This record gives sequence, C-alpha cells and structure tokens, in this order.
Amino acid sequence: MNKKMVLAGKAVGILAGYSLVMVLAVFFTVSLLVKGAEVSSPDLTGLPLQEAYAVAARKGVYLKKVIGDFGSAYAPNTVVSQFPAPETRVKEKAVIKIFVASEPGQVIVPQLVRLSQKQSELLLKKSKLKKGHTAFISAAEAMPDSVISQSLPAGSRVPENSAVDLLISRGGEGASYVMPDLIGKEAARVLVFFESHGLKISKIEEMPYFGLKPGIILKQFPAPGFEIGARNQIGIQVSQ
Repeated sequence: MNKKMVLAGKAVGILAGYSLVMVLAVFFTVSLLVKGAEVSSPDLTGLPLQEAYAVAARKGVYLKKVIGDFGSAYAPNTVVSQFPAPETRVKEKAVIKIFVASEPGQVIVPQLVRLSQKQSELLLKKSKLKKGHTAFISAAEAMPDSVISQSLPAGSRVPENSAVDLLISRGGEGASYVMPDLIGKEAARVLVFFESHGLKISKIEEMPYFGLKPGIILKQFPAPGFEIGARNQIGIQVSQ
C-alpha cells in the first residue's frame, strides 16, 4: 500500500514538473514574441517630409504626421518635432508621431482695377498680399491714379504674401511712347517720323564731326527707354 502511494506521489511530482516546464516555455516564447526586435528611433527633426519617410522606412518604423502652423521659422512640409524623441528604443514597426509645418495659406486675389492706388494698396494688405512693382502710363480712358491692370488675376488663389504688380493711369495726357535709340540715324528722317506721331524735336544742335556726313545724330535727349509725349522736350545733336 505504502509502495503504491510512493509511486503515485512520484508520478504526480513528475507531471507537475513537466507542467511547470511547459508553462515556463510558453511564457518565454510569448515574451519573446511580444517584445520583438528593438531599434533606435531615428532623428527626423528638420528633415523634409519625403526624406523623413525614407529614413523611417530604412529603420523599419512607421510615421504618423500631424500638420500644424508652427510659425515662419520652419519651411513648409518640414518635420518640426517628433514623439518618441530621437534615439529612444522602440519596437520594430512602431509608429512615430511627427509634427510637420503646414504650407502657406492660400488667399484670393481681389479685384483692383479701377481702384485708386491707395485703395488698392490697402486692399492688398487686408487680403494678406503685398504690392509688387508699380508702373505708370498715360491713359485718356482711365481716371488719373487708378489701377488699369494687375499682374495676378482677380479671383485666383495664391499663397499668402504673394506680390501683385500694378499699372497705374496718369490720366489723359495724350499718347505716350518709349524714346528710341536715335544715335547714327539721319536727322531728316527722324524729324518726319516724330512729327507724324505728334512729337516735336524742339532743340537741334549742330556739331562738326570729322569723317561723318552732315545730318547724322550724335547725341539725344532724353536717353533711349524713357517715356515721352507731346509735352516732353526732345533734343538732338547732329553732325555739321
């Protein structure tokens, strides 16, 4: 009887030991599976978004982006910060949250034509746009100091702080022209051309010039490229 009890006790002990070994084996196996391989969180701060994705792929981690306005100090689509921090040990295929600077806001270009120069500048500022280059031209059909044309079409969407160039009317001062280069041309032909366009050369000065036939323009005023009209004084110097 005692011998049977001893054998039964040994059997129970062996079974219990075997069960413990199985439990421990399962525990360590599950622990290894849960823990998995670890990697260091890459430093993504300051990287362009596409480059950050490439670095994360090489490290074997995923990214979750949060876009926000972090001020003008950061270029658009640049990683501003991240969580977890760089060099933190994370599981392979872990998700790293990155905070990305948004692109500049889009605004609508207002209608500026027919507004005065001051009104157009105030409206540009209110619309978060900047005044670009300003040019003036004589235009009898437009009120003086009014906008004739704008470089960006009204109603179009553009980034904030975009520059809009303006063409401003000087009013009905008659037709205006760009002064051509007259040097080396025959004065007689130039006089006929100017008079046919309502322009008058009011000062003609003759100057001896060796080797050049008479009547060739040596100097001019205004210089080429200047805007001229009927009220401008135009002068030339010709060979004698």
